[in-house]
Amino acid sequence: MEELSETYPPQVILAVFRKWNKEQHGITCGEEDCINYFNTKNFVELSFNREDLIYDGIIECVDYNKEIPFQSKISPVIMYRFKNRDFCVKHNGIEKFQNLWRKFHYKIMPRYKNLCNLQYRSIYGKFRIS
Repeated sequence: MEELSETYPPQVILAVFRKWNKEQHGITCGEEDCINYFNTKNFVELSFNREDLIYDGIIECVDYNKEIPFQSKISPVIMYRFKNRDFCVKHNGIEKFQNLWRKFHYKIMPRYKNLCNLQYRSIYGKFRIS
């Protein structure tokens, strides 16, 4: 009987992942037709849920020199299981927030900090009444 694929509850967790590779991760009987699918996916090597990070900390959980290979990436991900293998989709929320903050801090805030604009607002207020 073929084992069913499972889905984890949709939550963002921290994981160590890299692209799936046939030589490194291997295949089993009956998975020959899935090789093209696997090649496009990120394979999860280690994952840390919220409780692991709060109580243990990532430094105690991972020996960086031995357990994490050079090609691997560490990022928040959303995990799922297919054919008894853990795969993930990278979550870009942190990068999007960083870009939003960078845009606000370096493009919008200098306009408000400009001396001419500060002087104008001190004299006329936020909106000039004609």
